[in-house]
Formats: sequence, structure tokens, C-alpha cells
Amino acid sequence: MTWVSHDPVGSSAPPASPLVLDFGRTDGADALPAAQPQLAVQPLHKAVPLLEPGHLIQAISGRSTDRTPLVGWARTLGDLHAELIPFKLDPELSPRSNPCEHVHAGIDEVITQINAWAVRHIPRTKSARKHTHSLGEVISRIAMTYAEAWWTVLHAKEEEKRHQAWFHLSEAREGYAEMVDQIRNRHLQLPLGWRGIG
Repeated sequence: MTWVSHDPVGSSAPPASPLVLDFGRTDGADALPAAQPQLAVQPLHKAVPLLEPGHLIQAISGRSTDRTPLVGWARTLGDLHAELIPFKLDPELSPRSNPCEHVHAGIDEVITQINAWAVRHIPRTKSARKHTHSLGEVISRIAMTYAEAWWTVLHAKEEEKRHQAWFHLSEAREGYAEMVDQIRNRHLQLPLGWRGIG
């Protein structure tokens, strides 16, 4: 397969494996450095132990060598969402089949683990604005977006679809970056999370 870059943010070479995406910035600098990412300095108290946006994408793609729980859970969510792609593409495959239900149960379990971790590690500021999704839900959504965008970049014939997928993933990454900044500045509070009925 010949790689043709349709990355709206400047990446011009294919990643090393089909599960890796690199995000270039508009200023030409590499947004995913080879060195281990560092936590941003917390201006008020201590640093909040959330993954930086580039590190989250590395974790989802399996490129992070960090052994922290968030990295492991992000990778697992990336793998689980990738397993769901065939069910979304083939109408003959039932989304209620046993394998699909097993994958959804796995996603729910990982989201619950992330939310439990967040309760212990992410400060809750009473005066902060409330977010609509828990940390586990946010990371799961980015993992789903990553898996589906990368599949589209590799397999879609239409250039516009590939461009839209890449752009959507970069928007999700930027939204996560803003969320992390707001949490670290005590301007945003995440909900505790709930598994729902069943």
C-alpha cells in the first residue's frame, strides 16, 4: 500500500505500524517527542497526574513504554475499540453477538477502573465547572476515535473521508488538552462516573 498523507496538521510520513499515529503541529514541530513526556507544572498546588495529549495517543497506540495504570488502560481501550470495527462495518455481524457483548463489557470495566483511579488522584474543586463525562468515558471516546480514524486513514478510498477522520482525531486531542489544562488549573471538575443500568 502506498502512503499518501492527508493529515491536516502536517505529518508527511506513515507511522511505524498500523496502530501508530503521529501528530504534527502547524508550526512543523513534532508533537510526539521520542523522550518520555513530562507532567505540566501545576500552578496552584501539585501536578495532577493526567497523561499529556501526545502521551495519551502514544498509550492508545501501544507506543508508550510507561507502566502507569492510565497508560495500560488507554492501550486496552484502544485495542477493544479496534475489535469493534468489524461489527460496525459488516451489517451481517450482529452488534449483539457474544464476542461484541464481551468487548463492550471489557470497555465498561476499563472505564470503571479509570474512574476509580480518578476519584483517588484527580482533585475535585467545589467551585469548578462540571464536565459532562468522566475521565474513563473521555479516554474511551478518544480511543474509539483513534481506532476508527486510523482504520479510515488506512482503508478509505475517498481522500475527503481520510482527511475528515484525521481532522476529527486531532480535534479530539485538542479537546482533551484543554480539559487537562482546566482540571490542573482547578477550573473543571470531572463527574465520578456511573456504569449505568445492567
